[in-house]
Amino acid sequence: MLSPVKWKGFILPLIFGIGIWSLTPVKPVDINVAAWHLFAIFIATIIACITKPLPMMATTLIGITVATVTGIFTMDEVAAGFGNSTAWMVAMCMFMAAGFIKSGLGKRIAYLFVRSFEKKTLGLAYALSAVEAVLAIGIPSNNVRVNGLMYPLIDNLSKEMGSDPEKGTERRLGSFLIFNEYEVNNVTSGLFLTGLAGNMVALGLAKTQGITISWMQWFEASVVPGVLCLLIIPYVLYKIYPPEVKETPNAHEWADKKLSEIGKTTISEKIMLCTFALAIILWLVGVDATEVSFIAVVILLITGVLDTKDLLGESFAWNILVWLSVVMMMSQKLMTLGFFPWFSKTLGNMLSGMNWLWVLIILFLAYFYLHYLFPSVSTQISALYAGFLSVAIGVGVPHTLAALMLAFCGSIYLSTTPYSAGPAALLSSTGYVKSGDWWKLSAIIGVIFNVVWLGGGLLWTKAIGLW
Repeated sequence: MLSPVKWKGFILPLIFGIGIWSLTPVKPVDINVAAWHLFAIFIATIIACITKPLPMMATTLIGITVATVTGIFTMDEVAAGFGNSTAWMVAMCMFMAAGFIKSGLGKRIAYLFVRSFEKKTLGLAYALSAVEAVLAIGIPSNNVRVNGLMYPLIDNLSKEMGSDPEKGTERRLGSFLIFNEYEVNNVTSGLFLTGLAGNMVALGLAKTQGITISWMQWFEASVVPGVLCLLIIPYVLYKIYPPEVKETPNAHEWADKKLSEIGKTTISEKIMLCTFALAIILWLVGVDATEVSFIAVVILLITGVLDTKDLLGESFAWNILVWLSVVMMMSQKLMTLGFFPWFSKTLGNMLSGMNWLWVLIILFLAYFYLHYLFPSVSTQISALYAGFLSVAIGVGVPHTLAALMLAFCGSIYLSTTPYSAGPAALLSSTGYVKSGDWWKLSAIIGVIFNVVWLGGGLLWTKAIGLW
């Protein structure tokens, strides 16, 4: 049987690709023909990632093949491109996430946090937020954290407390906890470089423009706006979308019951915990993030926490390794051929006279609200991040500041729609939160995110000397 292909999905990519290619300047002054042709292929590839005639991995492979056939890339360059360190770091972190799930450590951490909170609903929300924050350090997939760990936990706990969408009692507790999880997941995704695969995609693209940022540099810049949001969001939601149940005295007993069911800490959990702690220490002291992720996965393989079947079964990790390598390959080549310097200089001249700070603010807000048009985190980052960054650099925004602020935006813009990413699609379809409430609450929290991450973030980055 032939694999399904959505042929209509090729129409827009072909229109844009051929259209841009046909507009190649006859006598280019600041940009060469190869750069323009690669730009046409790049745009067509990104649009195909949105229209999805084929999965993203297949789409990007088509794009790089076209670029090779047209002579823009050599096969040696393509082969070398799949050795991209950022793409491998993302894949390795996904394998680490599999270790959390398989060993059972992720569930144990969640139950321990729930057991430790005070017997108040707001306290429960903060406890679950703390679980999210801890897991985000080593699980770079917001889907894995929500789908594999947090949603089953919250759903079971809510139903234990008599809050069930099927019985019309979702507002008792579950609605508040579900929406809090959604927004807190967006915060923790931006708090750590390893909190979201998209973060590493963004910084990989920044690296092609000569900007390198470490795990610790990311955390130093994100810690204040991130922690502020972790404190603010549960409280704001508690006030504007209050649960009917204000106290949850049975949650402690429920967590105790779950911990009894999973039994004593296993060898696998202990090894996973030690490996996780080692990775954090190495990241903090500045060891290369990709190297650390390789070390962690090798330890898990040697000790038997993971085996090769587990690695081969992580299809998302292998998919992202391929398409991210291709996207970054194209981005690096566009930089080498002079496209991004030309692009930033051209738009920078158009914005000449405007203070770079205002340009950064405009770019940040545009980048945030454009996510209403994108059903994927990585697709928007792949499509817009490099261009927005080059514009920021072109008008004089400090390079590291521009790279970090736009990268932070790539996680908080998930607070826009029910289709903003996988976690939103799952949580919005559970019946706990009505569609109208979802859109309204997302808009409100989105404003708070922009105030804290843009306004507060700029003040904080000024304080730590990034500008």
